[in-house]
Amino acid sequence: MRLLTLASLSVVASSAFADELIDIPTARKISFEDVRYEFRFEPDLRGSNQQYLGIGVGKSFELDLRDIHNTGVAPVGTFDVSYNFIAALPGLAPGFACGVQDAANLTADGRRYYFVTTFRNEMDDIPGNVYTDLTLGFQTGSLTSPFVGVSMPFSKTFYLLAEDSGFRVSAGFELRPLPRVSVRFVVRNSQSLLSLSASGKF
Repeated sequence: MRLLTLASLSVVASSAFADELIDIPTARKISFEDVRYEFRFEPDLRGSNQQYLGIGVGKSFELDLRDIHNTGVAPVGTFDVSYNFIAALPGLAPGFACGVQDAANLTADGRRYYFVTTFRNEMDDIPGNVYTDLTLGFQTGSLTSPFVGVSMPFSKTFYLLAEDSGFRVSAGFELRPLPRVSVRFVVRNSQSLLSLSASGKF
């Protein structure tokens, strides 16, 4: 019975709205046959935007395609790949993953290899399977440093986000008006960013 309970918790954890926190990777995978799209832009800087397309590949891999447009600079296309060893069991055990960000080594941050763990804890005072996530990781490549981030819900639809990627500190909030739709406002150093993301099956 205990094994069945743990297996059920693992399925719930692995099917969550996944992947990166703001810029740092997490040990939360996009589910197999799920796809997630995000459009991120700077309201004060016309023509500067980033698009992300994340795909769950099998039960353990995730592929994230990125298209980056900055004003006055040629567009850049790159991709990230991650492998999830195990999904987090909320309140019991963390999830573990490894991977590479900017595998094509074309962004200003450059290629980084990482190992990451994410701890999940259910918020008992908020109904509906709502979790606080704490992510700790280490990266090497263009930058060798630890990174850390947290996602903290205040309701089922409102989350605070904060991270230190090793390159920069970012913080903001996320609204989830629908189960598979989210809107974010983030301050990253001197940048103000808005994003809209949605996920679904393919």
